[in-house]
Amino acid sequence: MLNLRFLLAFLTSIFAYAAMAAEELSPPEIQGTGLQSDLLRQMVRTEGVITYADRDWFYISDPSGDGNDETSDAIQVQRRSHGFEIGDQVVVEGQVDEAAVNGENGQTITSLRNAVVSVQSQGNNVAPVIIGSAGRLPPTETVFPPFQSGDITTSGMAFYESLEGMLLRIEAPIVVGPTNRFGEFYVVVEGGQHATGMNSLGGISLSPGDTNPELLQVQVPRSLSGDAKYQVGIGDSFTFLQGVLSYDRGLYELILIESGDLTENPAPAPTIELSDIGTSQLTIGSYNVENLDPIKESLALVSNRNNIDDDVADGKFAGIAIQIVEGLGAPDIIALQEVQDNDGAEFSDQAAADQTLSVLTTAISDAGGPTYEAVMFSPADDTAGGQPGGNIQVAFLYNPDRVSFDSASLKAISAPAFEQSRLPLQATFGFNDTVVNVINVHFSSKGGSDALYGTIQPPRDRSLQQRTAQARAVREAVRGLASNGDHSTIVLGDFNSFWFETPVLLLSGGTPEGRNLALDKPPLERISYTFQGNSQALDHVIAYLGTDHNAELRVLHANSIKPESQQISDHDPKLVIVSFE
Repeated sequence: MLNLRFLLAFLTSIFAYAAMAAEELSPPEIQGTGLQSDLLRQMVRTEGVITYADRDWFYISDPSGDGNDETSDAIQVQRRSHGFEIGDQVVVEGQVDEAAVNGENGQTITSLRNAVVSVQSQGNNVAPVIIGSAGRLPPTETVFPPFQSGDITTSGMAFYESLEGMLLRIEAPIVVGPTNRFGEFYVVVEGGQHATGMNSLGGISLSPGDTNPELLQVQVPRSLSGDAKYQVGIGDSFTFLQGVLSYDRGLYELILIESGDLTENPAPAPTIELSDIGTSQLTIGSYNVENLDPIKESLALVSNRNNIDDDVADGKFAGIAIQIVEGLGAPDIIALQEVQDNDGAEFSDQAAADQTLSVLTTAISDAGGPTYEAVMFSPADDTAGGQPGGNIQVAFLYNPDRVSFDSASLKAISAPAFEQSRLPLQATFGFNDTVVNVINVHFSSKGGSDALYGTIQPPRDRSLQQRTAQARAVREAVRGLASNGDHSTIVLGDFNSFWFETPVLLLSGGTPEGRNLALDKPPLERISYTFQGNSQALDHVIAYLGTDHNAELRVLHANSIKPESQQISDHDPKLVIVSFE
């Protein structure tokens, strides 16, 4: 009886080992043609050359490949503290896995885990895939139509998935999105000559139906992050970039290994024309000043150490003042968004922003501007959303030597749609013999929406419904300020919506009918912000003009084109010129 049990146990172990025996496959056979491998959890044995190595993982590539552009010739290998180097030819045995990136809405990276690795030789090379007219070109319009065979020519997601883990050489890339705090910047190949949507600044503009899959995120790794060469702005260009294609934070990205020569954007710094503005014209500025506050927060009083800053010592107040005075010509009225309370991101009962505005008005005077008066309507503590503890709010500055302010007109527009969001601020100003109503808005953020290359397609805009309801509430307020020969109403600020989205269309259409001044510019030139490489307009001006009144919008591209380390704010300031005939 004992011998029979031993025999059964022995046979079971043999069958189990046979079932787990690794199948010899190439990296492209493991990858397959879909978003995920068909061999999930199976043991495989493969071989390739290491093209990129991090501490706990590396990429290998089959130098010969399978000749099929729909399958990647590379794969990631997970091995903690492995010690292997680029150029090692290795044999790997491991279990096929789809490593999750960035939570449940992120795509996965096909990898081999629990890997056993043996080095066969060193100093080997893999020829990169050329991304350019001499090799492969990405699609130019659609990120994710239905994923099926052949979609690499039309689907951005299919195109980049077919290159997952492979060594790429990007030919003559031009920067369309500046370096951000994560060490990422964004490029299109060969100076943008194959791209749709290139604008006059050197960037690429988001437009209806075109999400610009031809742009690619470039990740500067820690080993290169100290090189100032990679603090780039829109319109800068390289002779080439080389690295491996991976995925992070909802986007496919090139992990940079090396680059060619950098050429800075030869175009002069953008300015707006001020010399043609007469004293009989009313000027109104609008500026999202990005969490502006007058203190350096205490670590003990903030929710996250990343929320500590020192806007005074860092020169942010002075920089904003210079942009307002020299760039916008010291407008008669300024609508501000993202003004934080007096103790910034610190948690307290403080919600007023009078000290923040006082520091700013002093900085403007020191920069040669007028002595502005401030108008604010503080929110209830912790009701405005934004950075925790900051109580961001909208506010006005006005030059009393040029305009008068009707203090009885000040009103915060309230509606259920503004829960945990900023209340718009409505005020009436007098200019010469004319009355102008101004409504300053900062609608709910797009933050938290689905990733462009995430698993949910098409991506959902988390706050679109709320912003639409907010626009309806503002439209009702506008109806109570009917324009006539002596009155105009201007709605301006950060709408967190594109010019072709419902919240903006609601305010410029219907009754009363407004005019979105941004539409006076060509579609690709409607820019006030850059996000993930896409130039876009989130800031708008809707004008409801009285008889014989006219208005024009000018945008100072002082921030959106620069690397984040050189930005004063993440939004460009704007200038509205109102004429009265």
